[in-house]
Order: sequence, then C-alpha cells, then structure tokens
Amino acid sequence: MPSHILVTGGCGFIGANFVRFVLEQRPDCKVTNLDALTYSGNLENLTQVENDPRYRFVHGDIGNRQAIEPLLAQCDAVVHFAAESHVDRSILDSGPFVQTNVLGTQTLLDAVRSLWADGNGGY
Repeated sequence: MPSHILVTGGCGFIGANFVRFVLEQRPDCKVTNLDALTYSGNLENLTQVENDPRYRFVHGDIGNRQAIEPLLAQCDAVVHFAAESHVDRSILDSGPFVQTNVLGTQTLLDAVRSLWADGNGGY
C-alpha cells in the first residue's frame, strides 16, 4: 500500500472525492494534490481536509515536468485525474484539451518512468 500519493486534478469533482476518501480511510497515508485550478477545479471541494497535516495542495500543471519531478520524488504512487473535461469547450478550442489530456499526460508518464523505473523494465 502506498504511503504518499500524488493526485493530479484533485480539486475536481472526482479527484476531490478521492482525496477525501483516502484521507478518511488511510490514516497512514499522505496526499499531495497537484491541480492547475482551471474552470473545473475548485479549492472549496477540499475545505474539510485543507488543515489535515497529511494533505498538501500544489498549484501547478501536469505539463510542467520541472514541477512534477520533485513531487514524484516524495511520493510512491500517482492517481491521475487532471484533464480538460467539458466537451462544449473542446469544440470551440481543442488546443487546451490536447495540451493537458494528451501532452500533459505524456509528460507525467515520462517523468514517472524516468524517476521510478528500476532499470529492468519495471517500477
């Protein structure tokens, strides 16, 4: 079982419910929440845990590898919820969706692979 989880997109509806669930169910687990706080992220979703010493909020973007790597170095698991999610917005401007959902996810996965790979193709 992980002892410190990096949650991306933890201020969104699903992410915030996951963060609260982990902190309620796993008293031995820390959560670092990385969220860009775009239109679907809201810090108010986590007011009940904001003072929990096991919880840390980091305002940042999954597309920024320099921001991700130090967080990954402190964690032993990642749960990835960060995404642009409103279809109506994607029709008007697909750029942010590609940037976050495709390139941001690739950046996150590349950082995990480079930091956590054991050299034998495993993690």
